[in-house]
Amino acid sequence: MSGIEVAEREATTAIAEARAALPKRSSKDRSQFIAVLRKCIRKAELEIDDRVLVVGGMQEDAAMLRQCGFSRITLSNISGVPDVSDEPDGLPVIAVDAEEVQLPDNSYDVVFVHEVIHHCRSPHLALCEMLRVARRQVLMMEPNESAFMSLLTRLGFSFPYEIAAVVNNNYLRGGVRNTQIPNFIFRWNARGVHQLASAFLPEYKLRMYADPYWDFNANEGNLADRKQTKIGLITRTIGAKNFLRMLRSAQRVLNAVPILRRQGNKFFCCIHKSSELQPWLKLDSRGELIFDRNYQRKRQDGES
Repeated sequence: MSGIEVAEREATTAIAEARAALPKRSSKDRSQFIAVLRKCIRKAELEIDDRVLVVGGMQEDAAMLRQCGFSRITLSNISGVPDVSDEPDGLPVIAVDAEEVQLPDNSYDVVFVHEVIHHCRSPHLALCEMLRVARRQVLMMEPNESAFMSLLTRLGFSFPYEIAAVVNNNYLRGGVRNTQIPNFIFRWNARGVHQLASAFLPEYKLRMYADPYWDFNANEGNLADRKQTKIGLITRTIGAKNFLRMLRSAQRVLNAVPILRRQGNKFFCCIHKSSELQPWLKLDSRGELIFDRNYQRKRQDGES
């Protein structure tokens, strides 16, 4: 065997191993998320012609974005290897570590992440990196932090660590940084995101659109993996199909009532970056950012 053939075989093997290391995404019903994303596009007036970077992205993410009108999509994951080798459109896939994105500031118009950053060791660092790389917006969907979700965890209907994801990936990956170590399920809410974004970008005014909601998109296989919660006991008692029917009926009711919807298990958020400075800042003659002393004087004059 020639040296070229050996190199080609090694490259093929490396790609296969990298693809196998990608997290396994199950065929869940994503219609509820697509409806939420379309609502955001309409209400937040997003530009569907913008260039989108998908962090931790797979072809499933690209399919959802396409259904909502986006077409200029770049997928990224920690290995830079496509999760589907026969993708007809040949979307670009780049290697990106969510916690240390090797891309310049404002590289993409939009950065999109879908159920990924709770797998990071530092979800806050990952979101800050996405805010740095995005020119206009960061779109994220992650677990929701709410009083009701905390109650479900205390009662044993949810579990603070994502064991099921590792089980679903043959006990080899799917956990923190896609290892076999189950990750803590870090949950977000509007206040937490606003605080983090404001701390990371204190120079500029920010706008935020948040939409927590309920989405019981599990299938029978997902329920079977949740043996560490009381859901396993319920499904063994009444059957997985009956339990799923109950969940789908409950989902429609919970999402129809705003106060109940806000307690949901999913948190969708759009963070708008802005070039508008905070009122206490200004650019000096050299274009450097400085504190505007007139702001403090105006405040003092208003108090007197």
